[in-house]
Amino acid sequence: MIGIIGATGFTGKLVASELKKRKTNFFIAGRNEQLLRTMSESLGDTKYRIIDVQDSATFKALDGCKIIINCAGPFTDFGEPVVQEAIARGCHYLDTTGEQGFIKLVYDKYHEQAKSTNIVLVPACAYEYAITDAMGAELWKNFPECSAMEFIYSLKGMYTSPGTRKSIVRAMAAPAFFLQNGKLVESRSATLSRKTQLNGRAVSIMSFPGGESLMIPRHTKVMDVNTFLAAEAPPMLLQASAAFGQFIMKVAGDFIVNRTTTQVPSNEQRKNTTFVIQANTKIGTDSQSITVTGNDPYWLTAVIVTGAAIQLQANPPRELGAITPTMISGSDFIRNLLEKSGTKWVASC
Repeated sequence: MIGIIGATGFTGKLVASELKKRKTNFFIAGRNEQLLRTMSESLGDTKYRIIDVQDSATFKALDGCKIIINCAGPFTDFGEPVVQEAIARGCHYLDTTGEQGFIKLVYDKYHEQAKSTNIVLVPACAYEYAITDAMGAELWKNFPECSAMEFIYSLKGMYTSPGTRKSIVRAMAAPAFFLQNGKLVESRSATLSRKTQLNGRAVSIMSFPGGESLMIPRHTKVMDVNTFLAAEAPPMLLQASAAFGQFIMKVAGDFIVNRTTTQVPSNEQRKNTTFVIQANTKIGTDSQSITVTGNDPYWLTAVIVTGAAIQLQANPPRELGAITPTMISGSDFIRNLLEKSGTKWVASC
């Protein structure tokens, strides 16, 4: 049985809907019984259980669960006890975090414990990092001599959920790590910035601490990884705003998190959110790129994490411990999930 923690949140509801479509045996869990009961009825009387991630006594409700999908963020605040419980129960764990610090925590602190318990921990099994993880694996497979990769994100019309807004605050306030010469180096956002062409248009890009620096080296020998965000502003302005933003989040992060609005994106706003992600590598004059384009990142998160959970049920991976989404069943598995959902994946030399 699969259990969704944080099921009444925006992403959790989408994950539950996807599992229902796939006729999977699952239950929904959260701390608000009234919301759970209403949600259960809307899903055809799906089982529900009361679990508060801030009260370990409620984790007894996970009895019988074999795979946990954790959607309760910010993960920096609430994720670690769920990881610990998954290990204690010998239960596979996946989550939808985009917080680099939490991904690093899971890899650094819990890999060996999970491995000895014969389970996998898969943080960031969602839109953005699951996609770039697969892109990086594909580049490495086709271009194994490469030692460096870069990933560029561009989003248009992005409306965020309350959980995402809180996670962004936590991510911006946390230490930032980049992969340089095979080692994680602490730095800050926007230390690198430039203008480039992305999907046929000129954009400014600035570096930010993505999950790729942590994930790509777990299954390749790439020594340098940089992640960039595209924006319309000039590079110098991006650098200044990034430094100021990090300062504000460190000083006032808790204040901002506690006052985040409860407004969620509408279905139309979700579907009108479009993205371009490009992965690049180069050796001498030879280069290779992969460009992924699509829309509705929240729905893609649900597609990816539910697909991964079902795959874990059917074919547990040989690699145990704290792993990346691609390590569950290869980059083709993630790519197939995306393409079946209407996302375009184009490779070019």
